[in-house]
Amino acid sequence: MKKVAVMLVGSIGAILLGLPYIFHAFGPTEAEVTSWGEVSLYTGIVLTLLALAIGRTTKKLFRGILALGYLFLALLQVLPIFLWFTFHGTGISDGTPPSPFVAHWVYAMPHLAILVISLVAIVTALKNSDAELSYRPTP
Repeated sequence: MKKVAVMLVGSIGAILLGLPYIFHAFGPTEAEVTSWGEVSLYTGIVLTLLALAIGRTTKKLFRGILALGYLFLALLQVLPIFLWFTFHGTGISDGTPPSPFVAHWVYAMPHLAILVISLVAIVTALKNSDAELSYRPTP
């Protein structure tokens, strides 16, 4: 149950994290910013469904699929983390129209949290379950 809970926290976090980018909470920005939000939203939805459907499985194939999904989610966080730190103290508007919004490194913290949760979900997905450890075929 803990395995699925960690996965759900990560996937629902990705959904919630994508929404401010989709709805321009940071002012008028490049279209790529909105696209990133959509990718985060859709990734979160797919991972939520996968975690609910196959999160408790002991089959290596399904655990591998979950691990790949959370690896994608983790990698998806790297660029926003880098950009929030890089543009700290500057405006991020594309200038049409200009926005008074100024970037701050604190906005990278939710991305860092999702990155860490995704890495924990990967380890959890790949870790052998008790059922597999207790099964030992006889020679």
